[in-house]
Amino acid sequence: MALPKIKHPTYSVIIPSTQQSVNIRPFTVQEEKLLLMARSSENSDDSINTIKQIITNCVIENIDVDKLATFDIEYLFIKLRAKSVGEIVELDYKDTETNETIKFKINLEEIEIKRNPVHKNKFDINGDIGVVMRYPTLNELKKFESVDSTSNNVLEILSKCIEKIYDNDTVYTDYTSSELFEFIDTLPMDAMVKMREFFETMPSLEYNAIIKNKEGKKIDIKLKGINNFFTY
Repeated sequence: MALPKIKHPTYSVIIPSTQQSVNIRPFTVQEEKLLLMARSSENSDDSINTIKQIITNCVIENIDVDKLATFDIEYLFIKLRAKSVGEIVELDYKDTETNETIKFKINLEEIEIKRNPVHKNKFDINGDIGVVMRYPTLNELKKFESVDSTSNNVLEILSKCIEKIYDNDTVYTDYTSSELFEFIDTLPMDAMVKMREFFETMPSLEYNAIIKNKEGKKIDIKLKGINNFFTY
């Protein structure tokens, strides 16, 4: 006789970059095992791949996690963590002044996406021509942050995040890599600055906490990025 199937509750969550509504289920023992293995690894890629796998497992709808923006993945993981093992998380902070480890708690339900009011993903190049950017995936952003600003890799990453090019008459979405690189090579420098600002100001998952050390001094802690919230 087959064992009974366990039914899990589901919760509706909005993917920040697309505003798509999806349903998630809490972690199970299977996901807990994945997290424990990732925590024992010193390779940051293991943690990232584990989180993506868990999101794939726990989102009811069929979504391509590899195409999600970085802040989408962070947001979904935080919501999954809150619904699975509770909203309250205890973290450690190492105070360099007193050399003490301070424990503090945060409520995951209070963490939301921070949006920069000056951020935009569409901008004109010279009045007649413009570009529309898409948000980088987690792997793309990691590569972008690891390269030197003068590296040719920067141009490659920027090119991957150009979603479309437009002029007064046409929107261009079908072009070759060589045509795109030729277009990028002719961009004025102020356009390149705008493209870099797109990455620097894009939405992020952030949380500010104020704690005190044993001497009573207040410490302002900013949590940002997926590694800060990998706290299961």
